Amino acid sequence: MNPPEFSVRRATVEDLGGLKLLWERAGLQVLDLEKRLTEFQLAVTPVGDLMGAVGLHIVGKEGLLHSEAFTQPEQSEPLRLLLWERVRNLARNHGLVRMWTREEAPFWLQAGFAEASSELLKKLPAALGDGHQRWLAMQLKEETVPSLSLEQEFELFQQASKASTEEVMAQARRLRTVAIVIAWVVLAAALLVVGFYGWRQLTLPKASTTPVQPR
Repeated sequence: MNPPEFSVRRATVEDLGGLKLLWERAGLQVLDLEKRLTEFQLAVTPVGDLMGAVGLHIVGKEGLLHSEAFTQPEQSEPLRLLLWERVRNLARNHGLVRMWTREEAPFWLQAGFAEASSELLKKLPAALGDGHQRWLAMQLKEETVPSLSLEQEFELFQQASKASTEEVMAQARRLRTVAIVIAWVVLAAALLVVGFYGWRQLTLPKASTTPVQPR
């Protein structure tokens, strides 16, 4: 059977029975994997026979390729290639920066995975596995901004809102101070004008009101 005769698609509930048999033959943890059914991509024949499967678990911007299994091991290489193309497209669509795996087939090294250094393992999310074990990793794109959880993003939003509010309040206090100073200046000027006018009235000589007698 040649690779073009296979197709790759996402697993559905109808595939669970066949997947459980496949996982059992591969010695995988069936009870754990059946809860993660939707993580799996399947390679099937034109009539729908299950030939291979691999899982993709996503945490933030990191992806875990896991639990590969094949019905006929001699066909695993062409099936891996098809499944990897599918997984790589999914990773790109989700904007992943890195892929991790503990699969040991030589194919994954040829595909671009490399043994993760101790420094790189510090970036392995705990939800993907134990960082003290041997891991292969592949960088998919450059890391620009560290991934933030929803809680962190909300906290940053609150901090920005608080800073903005404090700045508005400070500006309002400054404007109020300026307004008070201007009001006092206007009041003082008005008092000076009134005082000066009153002083002038007091100091100017008063006109005589005695009638002039004719000579």
